[in-house]
Amino acid sequence: MRGLYYGWRIVAAAVVVYALIIGSIYSAFGLFVLPVSAEFHLSRAEMNTGLILFNLGAAALAPFVGRALDRLPARRMMLSGSILMGLSFATLALSHSLWLSAAVLLVALPAAAASSGTLTMPLLVARWFVGRRGRAMALTSIGIALGPVAVTPLVGLAIEAYGWRHALLIIGAALTVILIGVALSIRARPGAGEVETSAAQPAPSMDTPAEAPRKVAAFLRMPQFWMIGLSASVVMAIGQALLASLVPLGREMGLTLMQATSLVSIMGGAGLVGTLVLSAVADRVDRVVLLTVLFLLNAVVNTGLLFSHSYPLLLACAALLGAGNGALTPTFFALLADRFGAASFGTTRGLTQPMMSVVSIVTIRFAGEAFDRFGGYGVAFGVFLVVDLIAAGVMLSLCFSPPPAVDSVRAA
Repeated sequence: MRGLYYGWRIVAAAVVVYALIIGSIYSAFGLFVLPVSAEFHLSRAEMNTGLILFNLGAAALAPFVGRALDRLPARRMMLSGSILMGLSFATLALSHSLWLSAAVLLVALPAAAASSGTLTMPLLVARWFVGRRGRAMALTSIGIALGPVAVTPLVGLAIEAYGWRHALLIIGAALTVILIGVALSIRARPGAGEVETSAAQPAPSMDTPAEAPRKVAAFLRMPQFWMIGLSASVVMAIGQALLASLVPLGREMGLTLMQATSLVSIMGGAGLVGTLVLSAVADRVDRVVLLTVLFLLNAVVNTGLLFSHSYPLLLACAALLGAGNGALTPTFFALLADRFGAASFGTTRGLTQPMMSVVSIVTIRFAGEAFDRFGGYGVAFGVFLVVDLIAAGVMLSLCFSPPPAVDSVRAA
């Protein structure tokens, strides 16, 4: 009797790593706003600059970290990132200099998060899976949903019990120990003949597990890379803008604070459901078609918000938005690995991160500007609807474009 395929251990490790990093950094940032701003006498806008610096650093460093992951041993990258994670938290805890803290948020912490988990784990999943790559990527996203639920409350308890500085020291030490343990306990690359390929529709792959990564210039010259990266980036960015606008929209419609907050809760629960549903169908449907459907689902959400005048309709839109967002990212990752090869996944994933960050900043800003100029979100929802449809058309056109051949990529 064959044992459990080793790749599923990688998926389980990815769930743990995602939950730790998302729950202790991204979701927990808001818990530090009041105590840190009070100690340093910062305004709310000045405090939020820390999150902006972190996102900018993540976008700028992603191409370099992703490229390094394709060329260097993943375990070495994870160990280095884990140690850097602990040092970053310790520096933030002990620092009394805003400039030093800003440097950590801009450089050290984003590099640590990317190399210890957010870029490394999907790379490992892409290496270990081919036929069931979509299901594996979807299941790793459970960690993203668990982070705010399981980890962020622990951060809050630590702040309440020990103060924000000691809490940072505790969190940094715990993250370092656990992430190092994960790095030492997993195999970063399958051996010859170990990659699973048993699925109803095996995903195309242009590499073998030991193949060298392609050059960055090769991907930058490929129209398919830009079509996939930009179309997915704009739809993901629209999803973030809708998330930021959902509660204000509900309040303007006369909803109570609890009703408006329930929209976010519904969206989070639907995101987990969407991830689980995706894990069941991800490898049975062509990923280009699946992404096209998800883009169109986003268009349906914008249509609903454009004409929403009731709480039940807003709830339905929130549920659809959460389900679509929960399935979108893992499907996008799986398509990158399919089309451009698991050996170059770190490179392609890193190159798409700046696209996603820049487009997100522009999109969220546009939603706010549209509200300020026109007194509502109607113009923004209308523009988002059109952009979603264009992105769906671009993605669907890839059905008629086969994956790039290995020789053509090498030649580029």
